[in-house]
Amino acid sequence: MGEVDLTVFDAPDDWRTALHAWARSYRAALAAHPHLVPVLAQGPGRRPHALRLADAVFGCLVEAGWPRGQATRIGALMRYFVTGSALGSFAAGFPDDAALYPAADYPHLGDAHRLADHRRAVDEGAFDTGLDALLDGLELRYRRLR
Repeated sequence: MGEVDLTVFDAPDDWRTALHAWARSYRAALAAHPHLVPVLAQGPGRRPHALRLADAVFGCLVEAGWPRGQATRIGALMRYFVTGSALGSFAAGFPDDAALYPAADYPHLGDAHRLADHRRAVDEGAFDTGLDALLDGLELRYRRLR
């Protein structure tokens, strides 16, 4: 957790940019150390780096004007999203045997056997799409608070 960039929270009024940069840094750290994901899924516990991370996210959101309860839920949501995305590869779940995807049974999966070859692009693209969608939704909620 010491590899996660928390300096992105130095400008708390720009919460969206900070969360975006933090989520990408957090995911990169988890990708570099995937064996930690199950441990982190149990919460910050007494681990100083994990507690600093939680403190930075919560503090940024509250200082930007989010109510404390919502800031807590958003911090949890972001942690669930990032750690969930690091649990495994979507693309790697599709074997590269074209015979497993007969058109009669799976008319839309004709190229699924090629996904594993594009694993990184698929997984990174899915993460980016999800992160943007999540932050877009939070942005709408934030505007309603104002």
